[in-house]
Amino acid sequence: MTITHAIVRAAGLADVERILAEYSEAIRNLPLEESANLLSRPYDQFKAAVENGLFFIVENAVGNFMAGAGAFDLADPTEKELGMCYVKKEWRGYGLQTLLLQIRICAATLGQVPDKSEDSSANKSYATLITGVKPANEYSAANTVKLGFKPFATPSPAIFAACVSCRTPPASDSGRKCCCDFFYLSDAKRAEAIEKSLQMEAWSRTRDDNQLIVALKIRHLLDPDFRKALQDIVRELRNL
Repeated sequence: MTITHAIVRAAGLADVERILAEYSEAIRNLPLEESANLLSRPYDQFKAAVENGLFFIVENAVGNFMAGAGAFDLADPTEKELGMCYVKKEWRGYGLQTLLLQIRICAATLGQVPDKSEDSSANKSYATLITGVKPANEYSAANTVKLGFKPFATPSPAIFAACVSCRTPPASDSGRKCCCDFFYLSDAKRAEAIEKSLQMEAWSRTRDDNQLIVALKIRHLLDPDFRKALQDIVRELRNL
């Protein structure tokens, strides 16, 4: 069996240009039906996610990019979006999309502002975590649903701000406002995802006699204070 070691970590400003280069190369070289699933963000939103420690990359032992994904603040503070996920073709099938979803759920939740809405029927204390998936991207949709995301028919207008960067907008006669279907994470499933992340020591998956072991170089999963905060959040979410 072949074993590949990798790490997942928060990207820094020094990584910005090479991350964008990886995404640009994918857009140029992948077939349109595949590259269309790579949802672009305005540069300022991407850079802000990096500056806030909310963009994560997986890289191998020599620092080569394998996957990346971010969490993005929206103009509406009661919602945050998980987006811009890209796993290079040779590293698909190892569950990296799921790993990046779990890590972003933890990181985004730690930095959230409680919902100040007076609408008690909303029944939530943290900004809603939303992700968008192209209808044709059945693999990503399945991963999203498996982690506990549910269809979200009424996101706020803020979620559509990134549409200005879309390369494949819906046809004008399609009746669609956006090319993506949106999903949100319930409190119970958020608590479950955070708990699973806290239990992980590393991420290991095997495909075709090849094992990928990803070390978690993630501050919010290593720092005792952050871990305690996440444990407290899990208890709070389960009491809502």
